[in-house]
Amino acid sequence: MNEKFKKWNWNSNPFVLKIDPKLFTGYEEQLKAALDHIDNGHKIALLTGATGSGKTSMLKWIEFNTREHVLYVSKPPVSPEVFVDIFTDLFHPTLIEKIFRIKPNLHNLPQYVNKKVKTGKLIFLLDEAHETDKNVLEWLRVLIDQIESVSVIMAGLPNLEQNVRDKLETLDQRITTRISLQALDKSSTKDLIKKRIEAVGGSGIIPFTEQAVDRIFENTGGFPREVLKKCNRLINTVEKDEIDFSDVQEHREVEVSNVRVDGPIVTFSPKPPSKEQLTNLPYKQKKIIELLGRSDWLTPGSIVEQLEFKSYKSDSHAARSINNILHRLMLDGFVQREARGKAFMYALTSKIKTIMVEN
Repeated sequence: MNEKFKKWNWNSNPFVLKIDPKLFTGYEEQLKAALDHIDNGHKIALLTGATGSGKTSMLKWIEFNTREHVLYVSKPPVSPEVFVDIFTDLFHPTLIEKIFRIKPNLHNLPQYVNKKVKTGKLIFLLDEAHETDKNVLEWLRVLIDQIESVSVIMAGLPNLEQNVRDKLETLDQRITTRISLQALDKSSTKDLIKKRIEAVGGSGIIPFTEQAVDRIFENTGGFPREVLKKCNRLINTVEKDEIDFSDVQEHREVEVSNVRVDGPIVTFSPKPPSKEQLTNLPYKQKKIIELLGRSDWLTPGSIVEQLEFKSYKSDSHAARSINNILHRLMLDGFVQREARGKAFMYALTSKIKTIMVEN
């Protein structure tokens, strides 16, 4: 075990990126809205937020703390027929149904589920719903209409709401609750760090000082995943028993850059970009920002594949250009970069995530 962990009385690293419903923190108003949606028997709720804002953690908290029939699906079905397997995995066929090989199909599935639920309630939690095919979502609406006591919470990136509104008006009209996760406030960010540390045997926010926690909040924008990653980097790189304000630096692959201006070399640290700068980005830079807003940590190659700019002579020309654009965006504080094996992967900085959520 890490010697510093022993000094802090930790039995493991508290900042490993794993979902633990018992450690869910903050978003009291949004969580209350979700629970009210369920208690009142409403049909469909939409839970949206940027990558790393805590959508999955909230769904898992609901799953962990609900006594009703709960069905959590981490990824949308690839076809409507998969709904049959999803529901029969929760509601197993009886012995008689097995003997006579009675298995529901997509058309009689609502009757099968109603019979199984009886006088109870079914809570259906669908994660990553922004990846759902239109036909699958349309069938989900049909099933929800016919299943009597079901409450659905669909979680996805912010573009999910607009996609549903544009492509599935009938589904959009059935949404009674709309919940948005933006980011934790300063107090909840501290609670997240404290809960994580105490869960592994530590005390309070030790080894962080109050000022360090404040700086972590400022650097991460309060996005839970970014908070955990920042804390993990600090406990593994700072060589002191106490982590203070000066140890918490803005995470960026290139923090200080050398630029030659008329001969002499000057250094600069880019300031966080503004909303106006984001709005005024050139077309290709803006498309990359939009793509990274929908996905978490992409390689330059995957960005090239998904954007399919037509103006390049070849894939190699496209790759070089995208790499140059990403480097520029990183220097300007729009994106951050991390090494994953031999590849670099890119994501939006917390500041840009915050601006995009606010929009």
